[in-house]
Amino acid sequence: MSFFRKIIKKLLGFFGIDTKKALDNFDIWILKTALREQKLTSMAEILKKIIPDISKQEERERKSFSMYAETKRRGLQAFQCTLMLEALKEINGKEITVVDIGDSAGTHMIYLKKLAEDDFVINTLSVNLDQRAIEKIRARGLKAMLCRAEDLDLGDKRVDLFTSFEMVEHLHNPAIFFRRLAKKSKCELMLITVPYCKVSRIGLHYLRNGDANELFAEDEHIFELSPNDWSLLFLHSGWKVVRSKIYYQYPRWIPVVSQVLEIVWKRRDYEGFWGAILKKDTTFSDLYKDWEE
Repeated sequence: MSFFRKIIKKLLGFFGIDTKKALDNFDIWILKTALREQKLTSMAEILKKIIPDISKQEERERKSFSMYAETKRRGLQAFQCTLMLEALKEINGKEITVVDIGDSAGTHMIYLKKLAEDDFVINTLSVNLDQRAIEKIRARGLKAMLCRAEDLDLGDKRVDLFTSFEMVEHLHNPAIFFRRLAKKSKCELMLITVPYCKVSRIGLHYLRNGDANELFAEDEHIFELSPNDWSLLFLHSGWKVVRSKIYYQYPRWIPVVSQVLEIVWKRRDYEGFWGAILKKDTTFSDLYKDWEE
């Protein structure tokens, strides 16, 4: 718990107020206010109608899923879906194929099929290295492939859009992942979202926190880079950012309060998430002659 939240908790307790409920309600208000500010409220409401229950999307969230967790995830998904619809504007044709790399439950592909059903017939393929995720996706009637992201090779299969949501920060070598996608696929377009960090850093939070429990790839971040550094890595690996946007998890227009919230969110989670639409561009990546291919 952050220092700020500890102070608030003590003050509320002094006046006999249910601190947990009050803090949870305050957090939900922050997230909803941020959604309104970024004009994402209506999208979040549409997504809830499409899939009312998202509590089982991530294995690690099953025991701790709450109204706060729901509001937080719906906001992020609204941002991601808005970007997916933006990316579709770059695609010609009625029937398209979208491959979601690192898909944990098929949720985003279900959203996309419904949101774009008037304009596209969308074929999807979800990729994950976790058999539990593959089983969840297939149980929803979607195609899924058990495969490490770095080893994905679809050959001559037509792909119109790659998507990857909060996945590349979990890779030990994201440059290899992007390079191989650029060289082994004919797809020219990709959409990624990652945690937003102003300053790049190594993740490995389980080591920082002294956590000795068994963990999986989805449980830990390796690299948490700034947008500028991600953009450089993309270009080095065969992809160029053509559009990008930051989603903030707190309102930014409230004097003083927003400055405090920025500090709080940095400590407890992330200020927000950064999304980028990428187009294949191997101009610079082909200059590097020692790729591990």
